[in-house]
Amino acid sequence: MNNHKLRCYVWIPTAIAAASIAWGASAALADTSPATAAPAQSEPQAMPVDTKDTPLPPAIVLPGPPNPPPPDVPATPITADLAAIIALRHQPGITAAAGQLEAAAGYTKQSRAGLLPSVVASAGYTESKIVKAAGTSTSISSLLASAASSAKGPDATDFIELRQLLFDFGHTSNLAAQASALETASSFDLTSAQANTVLTVKQDFYNLAQTQRLVGVNEDNYRAQYQHLAEARARQVAGIGLVSDVVQAQTAVSDAALQLNIARNNDQIARVTLALAMGLDPRTPIQAADSDEAAPNTSDLNALVADALRNRPEVRAASASVKAAQAAVSAARTSILPSISGVVGYAGKDTEFPPNGGSVAGGLVLSVDPFDSGLTAGKIKQARGELLTAQANLTSAEQSVSSDVAQAYLNTLLADQRVSTANDEVTNALEAVHLAEGRFRAGIAIFLEVTDAQAALVSARTNLVNARSSMDQARAALSHAIGPQAGR
Repeated sequence: MNNHKLRCYVWIPTAIAAASIAWGASAALADTSPATAAPAQSEPQAMPVDTKDTPLPPAIVLPGPPNPPPPDVPATPITADLAAIIALRHQPGITAAAGQLEAAAGYTKQSRAGLLPSVVASAGYTESKIVKAAGTSTSISSLLASAASSAKGPDATDFIELRQLLFDFGHTSNLAAQASALETASSFDLTSAQANTVLTVKQDFYNLAQTQRLVGVNEDNYRAQYQHLAEARARQVAGIGLVSDVVQAQTAVSDAALQLNIARNNDQIARVTLALAMGLDPRTPIQAADSDEAAPNTSDLNALVADALRNRPEVRAASASVKAAQAAVSAARTSILPSISGVVGYAGKDTEFPPNGGSVAGGLVLSVDPFDSGLTAGKIKQARGELLTAQANLTSAEQSVSSDVAQAYLNTLLADQRVSTANDEVTNALEAVHLAEGRFRAGIAIFLEVTDAQAALVSARTNLVNARSSMDQARAALSHAIGPQAGR
């Protein structure tokens, strides 16, 4: 008997609600709007059909810089590749690496100068006159008398010498080879700086894309919670809802507004971070296009590692540093050995300028320093130590590159699986929300079931956004780990 009464209590008010819920929905929208009241509707409805016009909490927007962005920064959404290209033009770190390469090239040129001919030229003209001294100062008179006794009239001289190193046991050549290898290492350091900048920009780009998507997720959640609040209020007014449902719905709306503001703030911070990585004013407004990183070939890990060991600039720079250290050892060993240079010179001296006559001389110059108090021995020991360090750095670079590829490879495979799982999770969560809403409207479920289903949907959509971002970042990391390749 009691069960029969209970069934009547559940279903009879539900039937009555079909006639009265329209007025309640309209009144609920009027009471719960955070900004403006909802307009009156000619035909009452149980709940809003479209929530796109639901007023959202006001957003805090970071003001732009006083000066316009560079011409190559478009106002439209950009892709990750375009962001990387812009960064390569504006990032100060790349400019600094280019400056170091130019300095290394200058040092190479200086080192090679010792292998080329050198020319020294000088010319002069002097004329002395006897000047009688005035006064009685003994010291001044003595000085002038000394100058007068040495004065012989006009004197013009010129001198030209051509010197060419002939043989020094390869010492200068080794110094030039060392400088050239260091220049090569600097060129790979520049390439490494460019690759690292591209990776950083892409990671920050996909982080911005992630925050933009999360803003959309939280906006949809706010609208959905606002809709649930309107329906809970309508059911309360119709006499078939509970006050606790309204309170719970209002709490959910407030929490959704807070989460939306947090997502918006994270989005603004992500824009600042990306602009800084691109070498732009951090206040530059940047929009990330909704796109994904191209999937690299992950069919053969060992082939990827082999490619990385050939292409990664860190390995090539370390290899060049080993060559420079080997040349430094050879140069240190020959620094004490003799050197022979050929010299051809011309000297002229006359009373007129330029001199009318002169003499030409040529010969060989032998330079030797048989005893240097251990200076050469110290240079050799230092160079050997630096060679050991360079060789160890090369081994470390190769191991680090192999580790980078292996980790990025695993992260890419896992990220792809996470995206697939997250898509299924969103599909199931959407169905759960539809079921919970239908059960609640039919009066066979409590409002808590609706809010729980909505929270699960938000969590599922958030997981999908995070999974996509992790996938894009993992793919970018794997491309960076493999290193630059032709056609890529």
